[in-house]
Amino acid sequence: MGQLLELLGVSIIGGFIMLIALALNMQISDSSREIFQSTYNQRSAITSTQVIEYDLYKAGYAAAGEKIIQADSNAVKFRSDFDNNGTIDTIYYYTGATSAMTSTSNPNDKQLFRRINSQSANLVSIITRFNIVYYDSIGNQLSYLSLSSSDQRLKIRGIRTYVKTELTDAINNLYNPVEWRQIIRPKNL
Repeated sequence: MGQLLELLGVSIIGGFIMLIALALNMQISDSSREIFQSTYNQRSAITSTQVIEYDLYKAGYAAAGEKIIQADSNAVKFRSDFDNNGTIDTIYYYTGATSAMTSTSNPNDKQLFRRINSQSANLVSIITRFNIVYYDSIGNQLSYLSLSSSDQRLKIRGIRTYVKTELTDAINNLYNPVEWRQIIRPKNL
């Protein structure tokens, strides 16, 4: 009878050790997945913001007359000799609709597009928020309503961009956001 109790005790303790090891393995797996997806999200955010920053610094380069064609809260269209070939290009940043993103579980995901001239639009990144604010030469924020006039768009000297990206799939009910905000003052505006 004593051996049976020892065998039963050892089996129960062994079972608990196996459950602890299994739980630890699942936790390590979840943590590594979270780290991988967060790193991917951060690299995606960095890449997209580098593209935006590079393009906006060139806004108005070698262009005469109206340099910013459209200035909205989530879209900007400007002229520049983007590729330095002597021809003025039109660069247009805008966001797609959240309804177009059916492949991700994040309900806030949308696409950020960049179109150069009449080429088809290229996907810059999957984002959850893209916001642009415009400033004049002394740092006053210009209202979006006034920017419908080309005379008012000539006053733009600074562009603050805000980009927020989140994971496409939630981990522990969180989408782990990455945010980037910067004021860019193109030399040619």
